Amino acid sequence: MDTMPSTFAWLAVDAEQRRRMMEAVDQFRDETTIDDLGVGAIRDAFSDTLFPGTSTLHTRLRYVLFIPWLMQEAAKRATVAEMAQRYHDLERDFIGALERGTSDDEPGIIGRRAGKTLQRVPSVVYGGMLAQWGILERGLTSREYFTRVEAARRLDAEAPRAEDGGLAAERIPDGLDPSLPAPPDHLLRSADFRLLPDEVEYLREAITRTNPGTLIARLVQERPMDWTDSATAPAAPWAPEILDLLSHRADGELRSLLDLAERFSLHIHGANLLYNLLLAEATSSDPERFRDDRVAHYRDRLASWADETAASRPFDSEDLLALGQLMAARRRNYTDRTRTFLESWCEQTRTPHAVADSTAARQLITDRERLVKQGRARLRPGNLKALNAWSGASGAGRNLFRWPNVTTLLQDLYDAEESA
Repeated sequence: MDTMPSTFAWLAVDAEQRRRMMEAVDQFRDETTIDDLGVGAIRDAFSDTLFPGTSTLHTRLRYVLFIPWLMQEAAKRATVAEMAQRYHDLERDFIGALERGTSDDEPGIIGRRAGKTLQRVPSVVYGGMLAQWGILERGLTSREYFTRVEAARRLDAEAPRAEDGGLAAERIPDGLDPSLPAPPDHLLRSADFRLLPDEVEYLREAITRTNPGTLIARLVQERPMDWTDSATAPAAPWAPEILDLLSHRADGELRSLLDLAERFSLHIHGANLLYNLLLAEATSSDPERFRDDRVAHYRDRLASWADETAASRPFDSEDLLALGQLMAARRRNYTDRTRTFLESWCEQTRTPHAVADSTAARQLITDRERLVKQGRARLRPGNLKALNAWSGASGAGRNLFRWPNVTTLLQDLYDAEESA
């Protein structure tokens, strides 16, 4: 029986499951995604609703075309086993094609450092996006695609010839979108991330058709004012220039979702800042540990947060109900304990300037971390190993629901439109 390298086994796992596994690993690298207080499922529900198919792992938009093109190239081999081995090699060899076609400082090449030892291949990273955007049949693995291609060839070979009066064999859908643009002739020799006009039109249509009413579908159709390059991209998905694109009537639901997302992001940000303040106080006995005074740092940030929160509309019972409905719609786990924690925290944020020194708020955060992390809780008495592992910031960034990654993908689309 033919065997494949162990990395190929990833392709037999559901694409969404793969993405979540990899994002869990990346949480240790991105301070905005660390989930010490157990609200990651809510964060992901907002992200998946606003920007379906996206991930914090995505680097450049043209990968959603590279992957099916490489699958088609691999499918030129004779047998399923040969196709699978060829695809395994192509995903790693393609790193070189991108390096030859781009400058040395080109961002977003997956595997530039790992080379042929790459484990997290593009098909694993982008599998969920390919399915969500209708480019690849949902649930289809690369091996099943190759099996279908081989079966279609066999049927073609066995079908009666037309001159013999036979009927044409029924085509087996291979699982790739038949509207997929053709790959460049030089794809394997030299490749880059510049989208061609027909690729832009294809992606715009695919995203809009498969995800109507979402913010990403809206933004692939129209660029916000004054967004000329990555430096001028809106700071957040609820930025005024984005809201200006949305009609109060036609886009009412989307505007409401963005309002809910913005205020949830703001209010839960205070909880994470207070958590970091507690950690700063717990480690303050070692003044040489950090370059600055971490206690003062987080007190300053909490003061700024309190000013912004005081000027914002409270996150009230209706908002919590809407949050529960969002979680149900996305089929995300939303426990009674999480709901109770949020209710209690939102009550604390009604007096935001008192949060930093509130005994009740501090106990709420301490209890929540212990519930979520149990024996790994940094604030658990005596857990010096976990406390000493604190780097000075853990989940202290404001959550923007994958917006930095989404702007990179959109920038690729906008750049292609300008150069057309």
